Amino acid sequence: MKIHKINITKLLLIVTLLFSVGYAKTFKLMSKNETKPFELSIHCSNDGKAAFVQYNKQAGYLALRLEKFTKSVLTNSNKQPEGYYYEWSELAGDKTTGTYGVVEQSGRVSSAWYLRGKDGKKFELLADQQTEGDNEPQKLLLHGIIISFTTNSLDETFQFKYPTGKLITTGFGSLDSPNAIRSAYVKDYNFDGYDDIAFSLPDAGMGVYHTFNIFLYNPSTKNFKPLKEPTDARAKCNCLCDVTLNEKQKLLYTSCRGGARWWQDVYRISKDNKLTYLRSAEKR
Repeated sequence: MKIHKINITKLLLIVTLLFSVGYAKTFKLMSKNETKPFELSIHCSNDGKAAFVQYNKQAGYLALRLEKFTKSVLTNSNKQPEGYYYEWSELAGDKTTGTYGVVEQSGRVSSAWYLRGKDGKKFELLADQQTEGDNEPQKLLLHGIIISFTTNSLDETFQFKYPTGKLITTGFGSLDSPNAIRSAYVKDYNFDGYDDIAFSLPDAGMGVYHTFNIFLYNPSTKNFKPLKEPTDARAKCNCLCDVTLNEKQKLLYTSCRGGARWWQDVYRISKDNKLTYLRSAEKR
């Protein structure tokens, strides 16, 4: 898809990311110099997945399909990229009705725009730079399901709102660190071709690794179910910790520290979404 020309620093490197890392985001935007001003919010994961747009004073929303995501090669003091570029197609059913673009630098939106599909008119958008508190609910749209949660670890509940209107409230299971910020990830954890949702928090000890809650999407029932934690006695880690994926070999890794040693457990996920232990090894 052709990218519209915008002023992006040459330090941005176009990279296609295999994994999403970081927090869910909400971009609150408003039109600039329009006789009929409007405001909107774009909700997405850190790498632009599970996105949708919601206009103020409108009850509905429109799904967004990620077309381009790039990040800066430079990092800040928190080892996060200095800049991001997002581009989405706006969808009304299966029809593309417009395009959105957002440039984020140093945690702030530096430029944003909307290109309306029916007449090609381009709207410049301004950001509401007021930061939201940790208790402000974050939202993602995945497989037509709205997932609402807070990044503050003190709140352990979150919701799935299904297209039928059914609302399911569930919990993260355990809260290791009461003052931590919760991260959200959109990945295909069971390698079935459908993205799933996961959340992580630093462990309650020294905070050297993250514990995960993973919810797998079932395309047959069209709902999410939690992935149960490891129970095999041979495993070195008794939790879903520092979860990473080997997409080529379709393996799931967990890592943790036991004493002065770091361990990694290797699993395969069965067709009924159960972890099958394969082996453990010390990480050096």
